[in-house]
Amino acid sequence: SSLRARKIPARSFGPACVPLQPARWAMANPSEPTPNGHAEAGAELPPVIRAILHEDATALDPDAGKFLPVLRASSAPEIWHKHGHFYSHLHDVWQMLCAWGQPQAICRLGLFHSAYSNSFVSMNLYDPDTEKGRAELRALVGKDAEALIWKFCVIDRQTLEDMAVQSVAIPAEGKTFTHIRTGEPVHCSASEVGAFLVETIADYQDQSFGWQTDMEDGLTQALWPGLFKPTLRMCKVSKIAWTARAHGRLDVVPPVFNGCTAILKYEDEKAARDLYWDAVSQQQPKGKHEELVGDLLKCSQLNPFVAEPHVVRAQLLMQRGQWSQAADAAKSALKLFYEWATQWDNRMPYTAWVSWTRCILLQSGYKEWPSTHGGVESLGAVHPSQRFRALNQERDIGAKRKREDVDAQ
Repeated sequence: SSLRARKIPARSFGPACVPLQPARWAMANPSEPTPNGHAEAGAELPPVIRAILHEDATALDPDAGKFLPVLRASSAPEIWHKHGHFYSHLHDVWQMLCAWGQPQAICRLGLFHSAYSNSFVSMNLYDPDTEKGRAELRALVGKDAEALIWKFCVIDRQTLEDMAVQSVAIPAEGKTFTHIRTGEPVHCSASEVGAFLVETIADYQDQSFGWQTDMEDGLTQALWPGLFKPTLRMCKVSKIAWTARAHGRLDVVPPVFNGCTAILKYEDEKAARDLYWDAVSQQQPKGKHEELVGDLLKCSQLNPFVAEPHVVRAQLLMQRGQWSQAADAAKSALKLFYEWATQWDNRMPYTAWVSWTRCILLQSGYKEWPSTHGGVESLGAVHPSQRFRALNQERDIGAKRKREDVDAQ
C-alpha cells in the first residue's frame, strides 16, 4: 500500500488542554555564584511539563478534579500493571496525550481506555453492556469521550494494530470491526481509528520495557521484571504513529517521531538499545569515557527518538569537564523528554529523568561536577534559585573506608 498521506478533513474531538502559565522562580542566594548561559538556556520548563512535574492535574484538564478521584477510589491502584499499578498507567497515558495537545476526548480515552475491559485486559470499572453503566461513565467524561472509550473497549485491538503496522493505512471510509463478545459489527470512522492509534502510541510507550520484548521473542517464562532493559517496540510504534498521521484525520499530530513522519527500523532500534545498555551498565567508566561517548553518539544516530542516551553521554562529559558538550547533550535529552512526556528507560520514572537532566545542565553552567559520593548525593538543584550553598564535596565515606581498612592492617 502507498505511504502517501490522504488529505482528508479532520473531525474534531473537542478542545485540547487549557493554556498554562510559565513558572516563576524564587530569588537565588546572592552569596552563590551564577552559572553561565548553558544552564539559563534550559532552566525554564514548558508549561505543560511543569504541570506534570508539579502534579497539577487541573492544568491539564479543568475537570480532572472530578474524574481522577473516581479512578483513584476504584480498584485500579491495587491492580498490577507491567512496572507499576493500573492507575499509574492510566494516569500517565492521559498525561502524555495532554502534553501532546490532543483533543480532550482523546486524552480522556487514554485515561479510561480499559474502563469497560478490552481485548487486551480482563478487568473493568464500568458495565459496557448496560445503559446504566455507560451513562455513569458518560456523566463523568462526556459524550464524545465515552463513545470513543466504548468502541475502543469492544473492538479487537490486535486487528487494529495489525492494520496500522502491516498495511500502514486506514480505509477512507473507516473500518468495521467485530464486537469481541457479541460478534456484532462495530463501525469506526477513519478519525476514530486515528484516535485509537494515537492512544496506542502513548499506551505502548508508557508501559513497555525489556521483559515484554523477551516474551514476544518466545521467552514466555521470563521472570518479571527481568533486567529492565528498554523496550524493542518502538519500530512497531513508529509505524502506528505514521499511519495515524497519514490516514487518521488527526486534529493534532503528536510531536513524536518527528511529527509522526519517521519510521524506525527494527535493526537500528536493537543496535541502539544494545549500545545504550552496554554503556549504562558500566559500574566504573574510568578510562573508557571516549569509547562510551562515541557509542552513545552512535546510539542516538541509530535511534534519534530517545532521550536517555544523551543523558548518560552528558554525565560522562561532565566527569571529564567538557562543559559545553555536556550542556548540548543535556539539551538534546530535554527536547526529547518534553516531546514524549514519558521515559524510554523505565528503571526510573519520568520526573527523575527530567530532573536529573536539568541538574546536569545547571552544573554545566557552573562548570562543576563532584568527584566524591557526598558531592554527587548533594546534587539536586535544577535552577540557580534552588542552590543555597556549595556542594558538599568533603563527605567521602568510600575514602574513609579505605583509610580504615589500611589502619586495620
